[in-house]
Amino acid sequence: MKRMLISLGVLSVAGLLIWDFRSSDRFTWPDSAHRRIEEMASVLRKIERPARWCSPSRNTLNLVNKDLEIREQLSQCMSEISPAGSFEEVYPNHYIRRFYRASTGDKVCEVTLSTVFGNDRIVGSDCYYGIFYEKDDTGVGMTADPFG
Repeated sequence: MKRMLISLGVLSVAGLLIWDFRSSDRFTWPDSAHRRIEEMASVLRKIERPARWCSPSRNTLNLVNKDLEIREQLSQCMSEISPAGSFEEVYPNHYIRRFYRASTGDKVCEVTLSTVFGNDRIVGSDCYYGIFYEKDDTGVGMTADPFG
C-alpha cells in the first residue's frame, strides 16, 4: 500500500511537471511573446499580404480600403516589413507589442503585432495593418489600435 501511494505521488508530480512544461509561457515570458510576434511577422513576409488573423487599422489615414491598387502596393510592402523599434511591454507581464514597417514608392506600410499573457500562458494575439501616404506619416504607431 505504501509503495502504491509513493508511486501515485511520483506520477502526480511527473504529470504536473509535464503540464508545466507544456504551458511554459509562464517560465519564458516575455521571450515566448517575442518569439510569437517574430513568427507572425515572418508569416506576413512569406505570404506577402495581411493574414486572415489581421485587421485593417481604423486610422482614418489608412488607404487599405480605398483603392485596389493600394492593396497591391500593400502586398509588396508586407513582404519587406522589418522591426521599427523594440518590443514594448505596454502592460508589464501582460501585453507586449512591436511595430513593423516598410516603404513602397510614396507610401509606408505598418503592422502592429501584439501578444497577451494570462492564466500562465499566452491567451491572445493581434495584428493591425495599414498603408499610408508618406506625406501623412506621423511616425511609428499609426496602426496602434486598441487590442481586441
